[in-house]
Amino acid sequence: MKSIIVLLIVLVQMNVCAQNIAVNTDGSQPDNSAILDIKSNSKGLLVPRLTTLQRTNIAGPAMGLTVFDTETFSYWMYRGDVNGGWAELQHNFQNLWSTVGNNIYRSNTGNVTVGPYSALDAELKLNGIAPRFAFLNNGVQKGFIRAFADDFKFGTYSGGSKIIFCPKNVDKIWIDEDGQMGIGTATPSSLLTINGSNPYIEMMHNNVNTGFLMASGVNLKLGTNSTNTTGSVRFQTQLIDRMTIDENGQVGIGTANPTSILSINSTDPIVQLKNAGIDKGFIQLVNNDIKIGTNIDNDNGKFIVRTNGIDRFSIDEGGNAFLGNNTSGGYLSMNGQTSQITMKAGNATHGNIRATENGFEIFRSNPGAMSMWGNGAGVYFKSFGEIGLGPSGATATGYTVSVQGKLIATELTALAFASWPDYVFEKDYHLKPLTEVKKFIEQNKHLPNIPPAAEVEKTGIQLGDMTKRLMEKVEELTLYVIQLQEQIDELKKKITNNK
Repeated sequence: MKSIIVLLIVLVQMNVCAQNIAVNTDGSQPDNSAILDIKSNSKGLLVPRLTTLQRTNIAGPAMGLTVFDTETFSYWMYRGDVNGGWAELQHNFQNLWSTVGNNIYRSNTGNVTVGPYSALDAELKLNGIAPRFAFLNNGVQKGFIRAFADDFKFGTYSGGSKIIFCPKNVDKIWIDEDGQMGIGTATPSSLLTINGSNPYIEMMHNNVNTGFLMASGVNLKLGTNSTNTTGSVRFQTQLIDRMTIDENGQVGIGTANPTSILSINSTDPIVQLKNAGIDKGFIQLVNNDIKIGTNIDNDNGKFIVRTNGIDRFSIDEGGNAFLGNNTSGGYLSMNGQTSQITMKAGNATHGNIRATENGFEIFRSNPGAMSMWGNGAGVYFKSFGEIGLGPSGATATGYTVSVQGKLIATELTALAFASWPDYVFEKDYHLKPLTEVKKFIEQNKHLPNIPPAAEVEKTGIQLGDMTKRLMEKVEELTLYVIQLQEQIDELKKKITNNK
């Protein structure tokens, strides 16, 4: 015990009086570069041993203060508040990184997680809230890889940088600062620009080439591959097939099974033709009928049939038909030096309708009667010039014109007229109130369902139709009179009862 006390006194004196201190068993002097030089070949140096709580509770630790933590079983050195406080000194078994010159690499065979511990199921894992790898060029951030919520982001920072994909260290795909992608070009001009010699996008089904999109010279091709012998090209809207081009090049609109170069299927399908965005003409199938014509708002349009670049047949906006040109009048006009319609049965000509310089002719080429008839009656022209009117066309001997039925020379008696206005007396007929009729007259200056004077002056009237309309008004007037009489009778009855 006395020896220890003497040794401590000597050490204290040496610490106070000497520049260097040596602690050893061979009596050697301390090295000039060390303030404390300890030597031993059988003993070691013990630094203070503290629990983690004791270590972290040291008040005002000096930078470089070193202790042994009995809970982590490791040495800890205080680096200062600015440099992160306490730092654990690495154990030999924790030395998982190696260096080559100024480079460092992972020398262990396990995986690495940056951030809070996570399952080590990847060679390198970045864990945190919206973790991000940032890439810098000369200290300036240029790009990043980031997990953001459920999304994965890979991009650049502001400043005009591009994302470039480089297979075999050759630039192939660019995404510029505006989000435009270029394949084969660093300067895309749209959301996706593909550049190359006949650039080609191939679509495969179960690893088999099926279809493609290709720029071939100045042409754009969209189609199926030559080995796809049964596939078709289909255009969809709202996930519904609208147009099909089958393997034989037949186009179907509204059908996936076209039966001709162009097949159109729909309810009353129509092909609408526009000029400067305005409906002008159409081709339409209505039930079993096909219609070709101009639209209702096309007031001046004509239907014209051409051959060899020359108008051959036309129908004007009024329904007049013209053969030859559209300068002659009439519902059917034929223009030519000698215009003729020839009627044949089999290979034999039986009749003609012809316009000549001297007149208009309708004649039968062969001997026999010529007739114009329908519904069992007609006009019959006999071989000797007699004319027969009626069901059989019989002619009376000695008379040029014979009529089977009545013929009035100074008057015209109309045949039976469909929808004669007795419908006015039906229970479901809507008889306009007189107040409504009055309002209509004040606004239009004519009766309902009767054409105005301006229209009559322009187009005239059809006698049969006008007779029907007048009868309709007479029958309506009769109903108004009956209503008035009923009202009068009712008033008389009330007056009588009040007396």
